[in-house]
Amino acid sequence: MTTLTVLLLALLGLNMNMAFSSSLIQPDWALALLLASLLAKRHNWFWVLPAILLHDVTLYWSLATVFIFVAMIPLAMIYLDQHLGAGLPQRLVLLVLALLAMMADGWTLQACLLTLCLCIPVWHLLTRQYAQQAA
Repeated sequence: MTTLTVLLLALLGLNMNMAFSSSLIQPDWALALLLASLLAKRHNWFWVLPAILLHDVTLYWSLATVFIFVAMIPLAMIYLDQHLGAGLPQRLVLLVLALLAMMADGWTLQACLLTLCLCIPVWHLLTRQYAQQAA
């Protein structure tokens, strides 16, 4: 149920980005939700990565804008979890690297900070929800 909810909200966010892109500064709604889901549970990569590829094709008209950086996150999470243990600082660094890819594509600093401010609470909400489902 959580997967479907995140995907539908990401689709709605993608529509909002396309509808209001020139009129106001806004976060990348879809990317924030999908990154939050990936950071909350690394095993979500199998449905998050195709959704981010669709996001890139729809919003950026390119296959390799943010997708390349986000595709490295699950691999980096496995490596960092094995060597450092699961922790918040490593995941924050991975999140910031994904947002730097947004800035390299032309998003403003304000939009990237708004995306960060949206992603962190959703990430923690999803982490808590996944923990409750496991218990």
